[in-house]
Amino acid sequence: MGLCNCPKDILKIHLDSETADIDTESLGKYEYNVKFPVKRNDYKKLMLYIDNFQIQTKGLGNLSYIVSSNMIEYNSYNSKTKGTNTVLVSLLADATATDRTNDFTLSYSNSTAPIHIQNIPELLQINITDIDGAVISFANANNMWAMDLRIEAFY
Repeated sequence: MGLCNCPKDILKIHLDSETADIDTESLGKYEYNVKFPVKRNDYKKLMLYIDNFQIQTKGLGNLSYIVSSNMIEYNSYNSKTKGTNTVLVSLLADATATDRTNDFTLSYSNSTAPIHIQNIPELLQINITDIDGAVISFANANNMWAMDLRIEAFY
């Protein structure tokens, strides 16, 4: 169920750590050239949903994973940056990977709480850090992630 019966486009984006156009995995930074086959230029409102995010943490020992992007949340505040919010997902691990022998995957699914964003960037940037802003390296072959995004673009 959407926010209204207004005319809208549904734009879906699947991203993963292994197919970025530009990446610096050792810094948890990824960039994607997002090219939709059809996209209007006159959207009045953009609502972003994180339908699914999974992260494989087998080679990591972090307790927190913060996913941010250059999709800026409308009329928002972030206590870390003291400015506009760019966080998409916050995950807190039950235990570090060094304390577990299985269940290394953390998941986030939130298809009912939209994020009102200001733009759909053509070069979408994804950054993954810990809650203190420290870099998380995904250079280890055991570490990867995947995310499904949905944008309701009202016109």
